Amino acid sequence: MMRYFSFYSSILILTFVLFIPTEYSYGQPRKVLKLNDGWQFMLADRQIEEISLFDTSWQDVVIPHTWNNKDIQSGEEVHYGTGWYKKEMNVENSPSGTQYFLRFDGVGQYAEVYVNNKYVGEHLGSYSAFVFNITNFIEKEKVNTILVKVNNELNNSYPKDNFLFGIYGGIYRDVSLITTSDVHVALSDHASSGVYIEQEKVGIENAELKITCLLKNEVSYKRQLIVMHILYSKEHNKVAEIDQDTLIYPGGLISVETTLNIKNPHLWDGKKDPYLYTIKTQLIEDGELRDEVIQAIGIRSCSIDPEKGFMLNSEPYRLYGVCRHQEWKDLGNALLPKHHKKDMELINELGATSIRLAHYQQAEYIYDLADSMGILVWAEIPFVNGYNENADANALQQLTELIKQNYNHPSIFVWGLHNEVIKGDVIQPAVNLTNVLHNLAKTLDPQRYTVSVSNIWWVFDHPIHELTDLQGYNQYTGWYGGKPTELGKWINNYHTKKPDVRFSISEYGAGGNIAHQTNDILSVPDPKGQFFPETYQTYYHEETWAAIEKAPFIWASYIWNMFDFSVPEWDRGGVKGLNHKGLVTYDRTTKKDAFYWYKANWSEEPVLYFAGRRNNTSDTTVCRFKAYCNFGVPELFINGKSYGLLKKEINDVHFVSDEISLQKGQNIIEIKAQYKDEEMRDTFFIEVSE
Repeated sequence: MMRYFSFYSSILILTFVLFIPTEYSYGQPRKVLKLNDGWQFMLADRQIEEISLFDTSWQDVVIPHTWNNKDIQSGEEVHYGTGWYKKEMNVENSPSGTQYFLRFDGVGQYAEVYVNNKYVGEHLGSYSAFVFNITNFIEKEKVNTILVKVNNELNNSYPKDNFLFGIYGGIYRDVSLITTSDVHVALSDHASSGVYIEQEKVGIENAELKITCLLKNEVSYKRQLIVMHILYSKEHNKVAEIDQDTLIYPGGLISVETTLNIKNPHLWDGKKDPYLYTIKTQLIEDGELRDEVIQAIGIRSCSIDPEKGFMLNSEPYRLYGVCRHQEWKDLGNALLPKHHKKDMELINELGATSIRLAHYQQAEYIYDLADSMGILVWAEIPFVNGYNENADANALQQLTELIKQNYNHPSIFVWGLHNEVIKGDVIQPAVNLTNVLHNLAKTLDPQRYTVSVSNIWWVFDHPIHELTDLQGYNQYTGWYGGKPTELGKWINNYHTKKPDVRFSISEYGAGGNIAHQTNDILSVPDPKGQFFPETYQTYYHEETWAAIEKAPFIWASYIWNMFDFSVPEWDRGGVKGLNHKGLVTYDRTTKKDAFYWYKANWSEEPVLYFAGRRNNTSDTTVCRFKAYCNFGVPELFINGKSYGLLKKEINDVHFVSDEISLQKGQNIIEIKAQYKDEEMRDTFFIEVSE
């Protein structure tokens, strides 16, 4: 929740300057300057000593940037290799003791950073932020040069290959220069905010927030400070505050702990009421403000019952939603806030109450949006698709970064430790690493659950199962074998055999190319073939959700995937390099029929929708129609003639007609239903061959 690192937090800080005056003198102890403009880029597998010889090879770019925005999506050869980024900047002469930090929100996937040709540090991990103190590397009132060597080749020290999704190369999230005073809230604890808020006791009458603040004294003498925490309501009223006199010695990170009590808290209650407080942490020395961190928080409690499922603030709260990859057609993963916002708006429109951010840490703005929309988040690391014997250390690093950087987001309720890591007979090393990851997560954050995910759903007692608090199963019955109607039997059999295991359907889905249509929805397509009819995808989701809907003990379920996305090595479904399991097309222009199926089931918005509208040519005059409606019973009209009310099938929002004879040529198919004072309609056309 490091709001002060983003453009949006600048607005938040200004708001509080206006509405909440402080009794302390208000300097500018911390400044954040975005460094996204004015970069140059060069693809070159060279060392730092050689880079200055290739000045003519640079091209101008703006961050966020990736060099794989086209090739990973092409299904052809992908450029995995080394790129260099260069930026020149002037550093103003600041007060004595000013500290300078360079923050990268995401670099894919290995980065070496140089300032004025001097090595500053390196980072391995495409999805988490990292920060370097560059105070001793810069020259004030001079032009300073930042060079970043970036490499996205597959690395045996990294727990991820490129089979399930591509590893984009580049500086694809924001870069910032942060200046602070010589005593400040620490930025160096794995790029966290330096303030950790643990919700120890939460109820409608009282809440206790245990606050740990990490401080850094950059000078050689001790300092006497006041550490103050002030909680403000959404309406900008001061709710609670506490201050603490603290003696800060020089050197390492100093931890200061305190407890803030809130009477009659306004609880963060998911989509029903995503109420956010703001907490301001201040360091004050001799009456002067030395540093300040502002974060949004929501006060809530989460638990999971083997029979009732997910509980939010001690009440049952059903979690259903989607998985999401951070990429767009033609942009790759170099997304702007408007792209993240569009994705979250579509997920919210669907009616989802939860999102699985698979399979890696995503942009902080996504977590901010989830907080403000009330969407519960499953966050995880890229320990996925097998085990790499050299990658244990990096997996632990990425989990530490994920937890520390996102500790205060109320939307996050679980840390995901792995996904489908058993390949062949390599079992015990993955089991061992999962145990270590679980212990690390519970040490860093005892208040949240851990979860691991298996695709070996047919083996109830596999060694990789039940190593974490919660168990997830990727269940593709009806796509990778079996039929959709068989899922309900597996769910009930598993729950009967393992009644105390809290399990979720962590993934389910089927390919759907909107250019492919069929009337034969009962034949399962070849999942590695070239024909992925949308009509089968729709049928798959109808049957699968009908089974999950009847099992409230499943604490969460997630569709794979919200959006079509790229897989570099795939050639399936008629388009190379694309996974077609999304509910929305890769370019975000078309919502597939299955999107409306879930919107009708999950959303409170009125939905009246004809499914199969792209299956609009026929060589037979006899057709059967299907519609989704969540507020009444639709009436069917064909060429202006009423054929009566449709009949319910599968569940309360699923309606079908009898077989009806059409005329040759074009037929106008229409449904109508009354919603309050409005008559809603949906129409499409079918062309019957002459």
